[in-house]
Amino acid sequence: MSEVSVSFVALVLAAGQGRRMGATKPKAWLEIDGKSVLEWSALRMARVPGHAGTILAVDADSMSQRVPAHRDALGAFGVVDIVEGGASRQESCERAFAAATRRLPEVQVILVHDAARPFFPVSQTAEALRIAAQEGGALLGHRARDTLKRIDAAGLILETVDRSEIFQAATPQCFRPDLFARMLAEARHQGIRGTDEAGLAEACGIPVHAVECPSTNLKLTWPEDLSLVPSLIPLLHSDS
Repeated sequence: MSEVSVSFVALVLAAGQGRRMGATKPKAWLEIDGKSVLEWSALRMARVPGHAGTILAVDADSMSQRVPAHRDALGAFGVVDIVEGGASRQESCERAFAAATRRLPEVQVILVHDAARPFFPVSQTAEALRIAAQEGGALLGHRARDTLKRIDAAGLILETVDRSEIFQAATPQCFRPDLFARMLAEARHQGIRGTDEAGLAEACGIPVHAVECPSTNLKLTWPEDLSLVPSLIPLLHSDS
């Protein structure tokens, strides 16, 4: 594996409400080991070789109620701008990308990351960056472990799905800036709404390479996910 780092700007998305978590505030602001989930994601992102800066997209309430108290800490973790996100992930991504092109126009790769994944691996992220710089796009994820079933609306099993070709996508997701701009523009023009950035790339015919990472790259989504956090805290303090 090459040790040459790739310059990148990270778009860290934290504009969702996280209603499935059932908490009293957005999950990005829940505290783990003395810092918010968002702060951990920013801190770990700054450890990735080639990091030029992070742009955050947060919800309107957080922009006014939470960001002021955390702005200095976030700045210490490499956050160079904070924007108010939009009504959808895609709109939040567009706003963060616009800020990135103003603040850090010369980077080699645009990296998009869910703030609710603070345990992402630094080493595989660096590999995805290298692949994206060379090939256009790359994302982290892992192979499906369980037997997969397709079901209908009533929960009746219709068939077993071959899991050998199933890859569960996560973030970070990385793209060359010119391709990323094209993805967003074509999606806007064609009315495409993707659940992740790789989906937009696929719709535009842009190849995206899969980089396998541990399933500990957990996205905090459901209340039961919090029970796993204590065992994952050592990862937050790791450089790998």
